[in-house]
Amino acid sequence: MFPTNSSNSLVDLGPLYHDYSFFGFKSIQKEGNFELNQKAKEPIIIAYIAYAIAKSKSDPKDSVTFSELFCADGYYAMIASRLGCNLSFGIDNNKHGFFDKSHEIIKRLGLDNVKFIKEEITGESNFPSTDIVANLGGLYHVDNPEEILRMSYNMSNRFLIVQNVVSLRTENENYYEAPAPGWTWGNRYSKKSFDKMINKICNKVIDHHFNELIGNERLEDRGSVYYLIEK
Repeated sequence: MFPTNSSNSLVDLGPLYHDYSFFGFKSIQKEGNFELNQKAKEPIIIAYIAYAIAKSKSDPKDSVTFSELFCADGYYAMIASRLGCNLSFGIDNNKHGFFDKSHEIIKRLGLDNVKFIKEEITGESNFPSTDIVANLGGLYHVDNPEEILRMSYNMSNRFLIVQNVVSLRTENENYYEAPAPGWTWGNRYSKKSFDKMINKICNKVIDHHFNELIGNERLEDRGSVYYLIEK
């Protein structure tokens, strides 16, 4: 379905978490590190989503489902829908209010198969299983990252996509700090220690990637790791 809004604009909604030019829509993005960090993360995440969708279809008519955990505004759930998922969930507790405009956004984008679940994400969460699960930027926010990763992995039927912030301050393969440096919450791994945790829980990593979030100044917040995992 194509958008019915002839102006192809989200500008009147004010500053948004993401830039929506992927959909051909004009939008205003929040100030700060949002623009630069989206430019770093988006290409590899979209590539992983597209690959997972394609490999989940043995026949072009096959139905594919998708979930985005810690989704903020649900941007990647929307992208999964546009790339061919039949049903796409965005799941978040909406602590920062990014869900507030998401229903209007999907209406304008013409995405009637994107659903939002406003709920806390815990190790005991029992969300509907989907073919593809994306845990994007959520694991460094929580006190129990291994439990949340295991829940995410078990929730997926075919593929799990993970993105996470890691510290560039150290390369120690055993590094783990909670709360995160300078914070009162969250955690931080190094690139090597996070990779060690991923491979402890997930059996088949078929691709991984690393880059820097140039919108973040501190070394503790600058590394970004990506994993495409097959069940």
